Amino acid sequence: MELIPNEKSLTNMNKKSTDTFREYAIRWREQAARVKSSIKESKIVEVFIQVQDETYYQHLLPALGKPFIEILKIGEMLEDGIKTGRIVSFATLKATTQAIQKGSGSVRGKKYEEDASVIVVGQQARERGSYHRYPQAQTQAYA
Repeated sequence: MELIPNEKSLTNMNKKSTDTFREYAIRWREQAARVKSSIKESKIVEVFIQVQDETYYQHLLPALGKPFIEILKIGEMLEDGIKTGRIVSFATLKATTQAIQKGSGSVRGKKYEEDASVIVVGQQARERGSYHRYPQAQTQAYA
């Protein structure tokens, strides 16, 4: 006996670590199509966006109201952006923040501290007016 999915079971359907976003979205959409009481496309998109992790949720939320296929395309672009480092996932950001807060005495932690101090020094120099990104133009007065 196979259980018929409902809206609640859809919210509990998580992406497997081995799934690509496309595989997960298609599997999720197939289950949504099997829900006994038919759900409007807009509601399917809304529920799908709500079950995403923080990174995907933040970037998919503005697409609310678009067709599911558009959400799928955006999700694939997000996945590619995360893999290539163009988008930082919240999980990575959280882990990095925790490592810095714990003061992990590693060389990498030291590097972050050095980078931060360089940024602060650079900002202070700009505030004093002694830091110029581009050479200052020389003005000459003719008499």
